[in-house]
Amino acid sequence: MKKQILTMFTGLFIGAIITGGASAYAAGILAERSSHRIFVDGQEVQMEAYGIAGHNYVKLRDIGKAVGFNVFWDADSGCVQIETGAPYTGEAPSAEAVPSAAAPSDVDAAKQDIVARTNALRAEHGIAALTADDQLMRAAQVRADEMAATGTYSHTRPDGRKYYTVTDCRQVGENIHQIPLLYLAQQKTALAETLVYSWSKSAGHMENMTDESYAAIGVGLARGTDANGLECWYCVQLFLRSGYSISAVDKPATK
Repeated sequence: MKKQILTMFTGLFIGAIITGGASAYAAGILAERSSHRIFVDGQEVQMEAYGIAGHNYVKLRDIGKAVGFNVFWDADSGCVQIETGAPYTGEAPSAEAVPSAAAPSDVDAAKQDIVARTNALRAEHGIAALTADDQLMRAAQVRADEMAATGTYSHTRPDGRKYYTVTDCRQVGENIHQIPLLYLAQQKTALAETLVYSWSKSAGHMENMTDESYAAIGVGLARGTDANGLECWYCVQLFLRSGYSISAVDKPATK
Protein backbone atom coordinates (compact mmCIF):
# COMPACT_ATOMS: atom_id res chain seq x y z
CA MET A 1 0.00 0.00 0.00
CA LYS A 2 2.93 2.24 -0.19
CA LYS A 3 3.10 4.90 -2.85
CA GLN A 4 6.45 6.20 -4.01
CA ILE A 5 6.88 9.68 -5.43
CA LEU A 6 10.01 10.01 -7.51
CA THR A 7 11.52 13.24 -8.76
CA MET A 8 13.53 13.65 -11.97
CA PHE A 9 15.18 17.02 -12.42
CA THR A 10 15.33 18.45 -15.91
CA GLY A 11 19.09 18.07 -16.34
CA LEU A 12 18.93 14.35 -15.56
CA PHE A 13 15.80 13.49 -17.50
CA ILE A 14 16.11 11.88 -20.91
CA GLY A 15 14.46 14.89 -22.18
CA ALA A 16 14.60 15.49 -25.90
CA ILE A 17 11.30 14.91 -27.68
CA ILE A 18 11.95 13.17 -30.98
CA THR A 19 9.69 13.85 -33.91
CA GLY A 20 9.82 13.10 -37.58
CA GLY A 21 9.86 9.98 -39.73
CA ALA A 22 11.89 6.79 -39.53
CA SER A 23 14.92 8.71 -38.27
CA ALA A 24 15.35 12.07 -36.62
CA TYR A 25 17.89 14.21 -34.83
CA ALA A 26 17.67 15.38 -31.22
CA ALA A 27 20.50 17.43 -29.74
CA GLY A 28 22.72 16.27 -32.60
CA ILE A 29 22.05 12.56 -31.95
CA LEU A 30 20.72 10.35 -34.74
CA ALA A 31 17.66 8.37 -33.69
CA GLU A 32 16.18 5.52 -35.73
CA ARG A 33 12.63 4.35 -35.13
CA SER A 34 12.81 0.97 -33.38
CA SER A 35 10.92 -2.05 -34.72
CA HIS A 36 11.36 -4.07 -31.51
CA ARG A 37 8.18 -5.37 -29.91
CA ILE A 38 7.44 -4.20 -26.36
CA PHE A 39 5.65 -6.30 -23.73
CA VAL A 40 4.24 -5.36 -20.32
CA ASP A 41 3.49 -8.31 -18.02
CA GLY A 42 3.53 -10.65 -21.01
CA GLN A 43 1.12 -8.55 -23.08
CA GLU A 44 2.33 -6.73 -26.17
CA VAL A 45 1.73 -2.97 -26.09
CA GLN A 46 1.97 -0.36 -28.80
CA MET A 47 4.62 2.13 -27.83
CA GLU A 48 6.72 4.41 -30.02
CA ALA A 49 10.41 3.68 -29.50
CA TYR A 50 13.65 4.94 -31.01
CA GLY A 51 17.06 3.35 -31.21
CA ILE A 52 19.91 5.59 -30.09
CA ALA A 53 23.48 4.31 -29.84
CA GLY A 54 22.32 0.71 -29.50
CA HIS A 55 19.63 1.41 -26.89
CA ASN A 56 15.84 1.65 -27.14
CA TYR A 57 14.26 4.85 -25.82
CA VAL A 58 10.57 5.45 -25.20
CA LYS A 59 8.71 8.40 -23.76
CA LEU A 60 8.25 8.26 -20.01
CA ARG A 61 4.60 9.27 -20.39
CA ASP A 62 4.01 6.30 -22.70
CA ILE A 63 5.52 3.97 -20.09
CA GLY A 64 3.25 5.51 -17.46
CA LYS A 65 0.19 4.88 -19.62
CA ALA A 66 1.18 1.27 -20.33
CA VAL A 67 2.35 0.28 -16.85
CA GLY A 68 -0.08 2.40 -14.84
CA PHE A 69 1.68 5.20 -12.99
CA ASN A 70 1.33 8.96 -13.21
CA VAL A 71 3.91 11.27 -14.79
CA PHE A 72 3.58 15.03 -14.82
CA TRP A 73 5.57 18.24 -14.99
CA ASP A 74 5.79 20.07 -11.66
CA ALA A 75 6.15 23.73 -12.60
CA ASP A 76 6.63 24.83 -8.99
CA SER A 77 9.73 22.70 -8.42
CA GLY A 78 10.87 22.63 -12.06
CA CYS A 79 11.02 18.85 -12.34
CA VAL A 80 9.24 15.76 -13.59
CA GLN A 81 7.23 13.93 -10.92
CA ILE A 82 6.49 10.20 -11.00
CA GLU A 83 3.76 8.79 -8.74
CA THR A 84 4.04 5.01 -8.77
CA GLY A 85 0.85 4.47 -6.78
CA ALA A 86 -1.42 6.71 -8.90
CA PRO A 87 -3.01 5.95 -12.29
CA TYR A 88 -1.74 7.89 -15.31
CA THR A 89 -3.37 11.26 -15.95
CA GLY A 90 -0.41 13.32 -17.16
CA GLU A 91 -1.52 16.07 -14.79
CA ALA A 92 -0.40 17.18 -11.34
CA PRO A 93 -2.84 16.26 -8.55
CA SER A 94 -5.13 19.12 -7.67
CA ALA A 95 -4.86 20.62 -4.22
CA GLU A 96 -8.57 19.91 -3.88
CA ALA A 97 -7.74 16.20 -4.24
CA VAL A 98 -6.83 16.11 -0.55
CA PRO A 99 -10.11 16.36 1.36
CA SER A 100 -10.24 17.17 5.03
CA ALA A 101 -11.42 13.60 5.57
CA ALA A 102 -7.85 12.44 4.83
CA ALA A 103 -6.94 13.66 8.31
CA PRO A 104 -8.46 11.86 11.30
CA SER A 105 -10.91 14.15 13.05
CA ASP A 106 -9.94 12.49 16.30
CA VAL A 107 -6.20 11.85 16.49
CA ASP A 108 -6.54 10.10 19.85
CA ALA A 109 -9.02 7.67 18.30
CA ALA A 110 -6.58 7.00 15.46
CA LYS A 111 -3.83 6.25 17.98
CA GLN A 112 -6.05 3.80 19.82
CA ASP A 113 -6.97 2.17 16.51
CA ILE A 114 -3.27 1.69 15.75
CA VAL A 115 -2.78 0.06 19.16
CA ALA A 116 -5.79 -2.21 18.57
CA ARG A 117 -4.62 -3.24 15.09
CA THR A 118 -1.13 -3.94 16.40
CA ASN A 119 -2.55 -6.14 19.15
CA ALA A 120 -4.72 -7.92 16.58
CA LEU A 121 -1.54 -8.82 14.68
CA ARG A 122 0.03 -10.10 17.88
CA ALA A 123 -3.07 -12.19 18.61
CA GLU A 124 -2.81 -13.78 15.16
CA HIS A 125 0.69 -14.93 16.13
CA GLY A 126 -0.33 -16.10 19.59
CA ILE A 127 1.47 -13.22 21.34
CA ALA A 128 0.16 -11.32 24.35
CA ALA A 129 -1.32 -7.87 23.78
CA LEU A 130 0.64 -4.69 24.44
CA THR A 131 -0.52 -2.19 27.04
CA ALA A 132 -0.82 1.46 26.02
CA ASP A 133 1.54 3.25 28.42
CA ASP A 134 0.95 6.95 29.16
CA GLN A 135 4.65 7.83 29.33
CA LEU A 136 5.36 5.91 26.14
CA MET A 137 2.44 7.64 24.41
CA ARG A 138 3.92 11.00 25.41
CA ALA A 139 7.36 9.98 24.16
CA ALA A 140 6.01 8.75 20.82
CA GLN A 141 4.15 12.03 20.35
CA VAL A 142 7.37 13.97 21.04
CA ARG A 143 9.12 11.93 18.34
CA ALA A 144 6.30 12.58 15.84
CA ASP A 145 6.18 16.29 16.70
CA GLU A 146 9.93 16.81 16.30
CA MET A 147 10.00 15.04 12.94
CA ALA A 148 7.02 17.05 11.67
CA ALA A 149 8.53 20.33 12.89
CA THR A 150 11.95 19.76 11.31
CA GLY A 151 11.26 17.36 8.42
CA THR A 152 13.79 14.94 9.95
CA TYR A 153 12.35 11.56 8.98
CA SER A 154 14.80 9.28 10.75
CA HIS A 155 15.41 7.10 13.80
CA THR A 156 18.03 9.72 14.65
CA ARG A 157 16.57 12.75 16.38
CA PRO A 158 16.89 16.24 14.79
CA ASP A 159 19.79 17.12 17.12
CA GLY A 160 21.70 13.93 16.24
CA ARG A 161 20.83 11.84 19.30
CA LYS A 162 19.44 8.29 19.14
CA TYR A 163 15.66 7.90 19.12
CA TYR A 164 15.58 6.23 22.54
CA THR A 165 16.91 9.39 24.21
CA VAL A 166 13.34 10.68 24.08
CA THR A 167 12.93 8.61 27.28
CA ASP A 168 15.21 7.76 30.21
CA CYS A 169 15.23 4.06 29.24
CA ARG A 170 17.20 2.40 26.44
CA GLN A 171 14.99 -0.69 26.33
CA VAL A 172 12.77 0.90 23.71
CA GLY A 173 12.12 -0.04 20.08
CA GLU A 174 10.75 2.27 17.38
CA ASN A 175 8.76 2.09 14.15
CA ILE A 176 8.30 5.23 12.05
CA HIS A 177 6.38 6.00 8.87
CA GLN A 178 5.59 9.01 6.70
CA ILE A 179 2.28 8.93 4.80
CA PRO A 180 1.11 11.71 2.41
CA LEU A 181 -2.48 12.85 2.92
CA LEU A 182 -2.92 12.69 -0.85
CA TYR A 183 -2.14 8.98 -0.79
CA LEU A 184 -4.77 8.34 1.89
CA ALA A 185 -7.31 10.26 -0.17
CA GLN A 186 -6.46 8.36 -3.36
CA GLN A 187 -6.54 4.97 -1.63
CA LYS A 188 -9.68 5.86 0.35
CA THR A 189 -8.25 4.20 3.46
CA ALA A 190 -7.94 5.34 7.06
CA LEU A 191 -4.58 6.33 8.49
CA ALA A 192 -4.46 3.56 11.12
CA GLU A 193 -5.35 0.84 8.61
CA THR A 194 -2.77 2.03 6.07
CA LEU A 195 -0.09 2.47 8.70
CA VAL A 196 -0.30 -0.93 10.39
CA TYR A 197 -0.68 -2.69 7.04
CA SER A 198 2.46 -0.99 5.69
CA TRP A 199 4.46 -1.84 8.79
CA SER A 200 3.26 -5.45 8.64
CA LYS A 201 4.74 -5.78 5.12
CA SER A 202 8.20 -4.75 6.33
CA ALA A 203 10.17 -7.48 8.12
CA GLY A 204 11.87 -5.15 10.59
CA HIS A 205 8.71 -3.25 11.49
CA MET A 206 6.69 -6.45 11.78
CA GLU A 207 9.36 -7.90 14.06
CA ASN A 208 8.91 -4.96 16.43
CA MET A 209 5.13 -5.28 16.45
CA THR A 210 5.27 -9.02 17.20
CA ASP A 211 8.28 -9.08 19.54
CA GLU A 212 7.32 -11.15 22.59
CA SER A 213 9.76 -9.23 24.80
CA TYR A 214 7.77 -6.01 24.43
CA ALA A 215 5.00 -5.34 26.94
CA ALA A 216 3.96 -1.72 26.32
CA ILE A 217 3.29 0.54 23.34
CA GLY A 218 3.04 4.25 22.61
CA VAL A 219 1.81 5.95 19.42
CA GLY A 220 2.46 9.46 18.10
CA LEU A 221 0.92 11.23 15.08
CA ALA A 222 1.79 14.69 13.76
CA ARG A 223 1.05 16.62 10.55
CA GLY A 224 3.93 18.03 8.53
CA THR A 225 5.36 18.04 5.00
CA ASP A 226 7.65 15.52 3.32
CA ALA A 227 10.74 16.06 1.15
CA ASN A 228 8.51 16.63 -1.90
CA GLY A 229 6.52 19.34 -0.13
CA LEU A 230 3.44 17.12 0.22
CA GLU A 231 1.40 17.38 3.39
CA CYS A 232 1.82 14.17 5.35
CA TRP A 233 1.51 12.36 8.66
CA TYR A 234 4.61 11.53 10.68
CA CYS A 235 3.77 8.33 12.54
CA VAL A 236 5.63 6.72 15.43
CA GLN A 237 5.29 3.52 17.43
CA LEU A 238 7.45 3.04 20.54
CA PHE A 239 7.74 -0.30 22.33
CA LEU A 240 9.00 -0.93 25.88
CA ARG A 241 10.47 -4.24 27.00
CA SER A 242 8.83 -6.17 29.81
CA GLY A 243 10.24 -5.40 33.25
CA TYR A 244 11.28 -1.83 32.42
CA SER A 245 9.60 1.51 33.02
CA ILE A 246 9.89 5.15 31.96
CA SER A 247 9.98 7.95 34.50
CA ALA A 248 10.93 10.89 32.26
CA VAL A 249 10.15 12.05 28.71
CA ASP A 250 12.31 14.55 26.83
CA LYS A 251 11.00 17.65 25.05
CA PRO A 252 11.05 17.79 21.21
CA ALA A 253 14.55 18.16 19.80
CA THR A 254 15.50 20.79 17.23
CA LYS A 255 18.20 20.92 14.60
